[in-house]
Amino acid sequence: MDTREQALKLSQEVVKKLLECGTELDEYYRKIRELRLLEDSLAFQTALLNVEHGFFMVVHSINILREQLNLLIIASKKGEVV
Repeated sequence: MDTREQALKLSQEVVKKLLECGTELDEYYRKIRELRLLEDSLAFQTALLNVEHGFFMVVHSINILREQLNLLIIASKKGEVV
C-alpha cells in the first residue's frame, strides 16, 4: 500500500498547526520573560527562568519535528525515503 499521498497531506496539516502553536508559545514566552525582568525576588526570577527554559525546549522540539516533516514531504514528492 502506497501511503505517500496520505503522508504528504497529513504532514502539511501538521506543519500548519505547528506554526500556529509556535506563534502562541512565543507570545507566552515573551510574557514570562517580561515578568522575570520585572520581578524583584531572585528566587522567583529563577523559577521564571526555568519556565523560559521549558519554552525553549518545547520550541526546539517543534523545530526538529517541523524539519522532519519537511523531509517527509520532500521524500513523498520524490518517491524516496531519506
